[in-house]
Amino acid sequence: MSDLHFLGLGGTDEVGASSYLYHLAEGNLLIDAGARPGSIGDAALPQLDLLADHPPAAMILTHAHLDHVGALPVVIRRFPKLSIYCTEATARIATLVLGDTLKVTTMQGQPLFSAGDMKRTLERLRPVPYFTRVSDHGFAFTLSPSGHLLGAASVLMESGGRAVFHTGDVSNISTPVVDAAWLPAAVTPVDAVVSESTYGDTLLPSRKEQVRAFVTAIGETLRGGGRVLIPSFALGRAQEITQILQTAMASGLLPAVPIHLDGLTRGITEAYEDMLPLLPEALQNRSKVSKQRPFLTGTVNLVKDKRERDGILASERPAVVIASSGMLHAGASPQYARAWLPHAENALFVVGYQDAESPGRRLLELQQGGEVMLPAQNGGKGGGGLEPVSAYSRVERFYLSAHADRGGLLGMIARYAPGKVILTHGELRARSNMAGYLNSKHDVGLPAAGELVPLKDSGKRRGSFMNTAPKKLEALKERHARTTVSVRYDAETHEVRIALPDTLDGALFGEGDYTLEVLRGKTSRIKLREHDAEAVGGQRQADAEDASNAQAALA
Repeated sequence: MSDLHFLGLGGTDEVGASSYLYHLAEGNLLIDAGARPGSIGDAALPQLDLLADHPPAAMILTHAHLDHVGALPVVIRRFPKLSIYCTEATARIATLVLGDTLKVTTMQGQPLFSAGDMKRTLERLRPVPYFTRVSDHGFAFTLSPSGHLLGAASVLMESGGRAVFHTGDVSNISTPVVDAAWLPAAVTPVDAVVSESTYGDTLLPSRKEQVRAFVTAIGETLRGGGRVLIPSFALGRAQEITQILQTAMASGLLPAVPIHLDGLTRGITEAYEDMLPLLPEALQNRSKVSKQRPFLTGTVNLVKDKRERDGILASERPAVVIASSGMLHAGASPQYARAWLPHAENALFVVGYQDAESPGRRLLELQQGGEVMLPAQNGGKGGGGLEPVSAYSRVERFYLSAHADRGGLLGMIARYAPGKVILTHGELRARSNMAGYLNSKHDVGLPAAGELVPLKDSGKRRGSFMNTAPKKLEALKERHARTTVSVRYDAETHEVRIALPDTLDGALFGEGDYTLEVLRGKTSRIKLREHDAEAVGGQRQADAEDASNAQAALA
């Protein structure tokens, strides 16, 4: 097959079971092999049977979340000599995630793989540093930080003089535990971009404001004598939340109550402690200056066993529990939810993505006082039974996502000026909405799992990734002509510069740095940064007082 082709085995029109095969001129490259959270047995797997006719020459693991790594041993069982490339952090974390997956699926009575399969898989991992070009298989690829999780990577593939960029799960926002995704300094054209679209229909609110509201809500619950459950993804999210809570308690914004880490969050957090040199420099420096461990310090406690968990559940003392799983599918979080949801003084705060069928999504859709189906007390043995639980506690969602929103994704795609875009890793609405912001459907693909798609560069709109239909452009020019407003985008500084009409008094805007926030619908808002706003507000108050004094003197 001479042209580049893409074949999604899973994770195309869904968030789960991510697995993508690239047909390159020199051979096939497989990226990820995940499982579907909440599904068991074969239903949790991608369409791996398609690999029989398209055996991979090599494999890349972008990061170690379950929906990208959970089926990896199943692939290695079929291709035992396959080399799996990933970053060092991903290799270390994958060991814990696969071990937990084996444990949980065995308890459910339908293990996806054996301990031997897992051992052979870990032996096939080949850690490579970011920005190291690997060309051992004819084609070449380079990993770069994707910002989604410690060790997470995007992939730039080169084959036959052509290039494809696979975003993987990506975030353009830095957090206490991971830096934002790397982007090239200048526009770097490629033939195609295959992008995730988890929040392709969403413009997420300011993360700073969400963290502030999150801390405020926790404080209200704790000071009211309640307990807070935060179902969390064990990887990355739990560690970020721990950092947020520790900082808030140290500054007095929250009372110093116990922070219990339960489920897979325990082992992952201990692993993060050992990987301190791989964490953001700011966190390393803070730990070095304070001479304290970055996570397991202060009131943080690792829940060691069922006996300790039962003690926490029986206690009426205010506390915060961060427990897996983040969607309430399994793990320790459903156990706390069953005990605490029926009581109005408690709270359950959702901080991550919830797929359409998850108990977490159903809980968010409830009116207070309804019932939600949660995994039964026995942990779901033999098929994962569910039981109804009354929900009278405070339930609220905060957007602390590790995925870029639509604006962030469009910005990343623009930096690579692709001839073709394939959207994956998103539900129907998210993918379709995002596609509408890209060029015509001839250049944007929304493939189903199992659909072979060519990645040929159409060459029609190289460098013009946004929807710029001629009629819309003419209308825009006409509107600008009437108002004498000019809008220019500076590609070097990535600034939007707006020249206001002479009839608009420039004194309306104080000096300082402004942020442009695009709200839902067609509304936009330009907002002065807080510290500048305070200064401008103070100056305006002084000007008003001077004017008042002058008027009094004239009188």
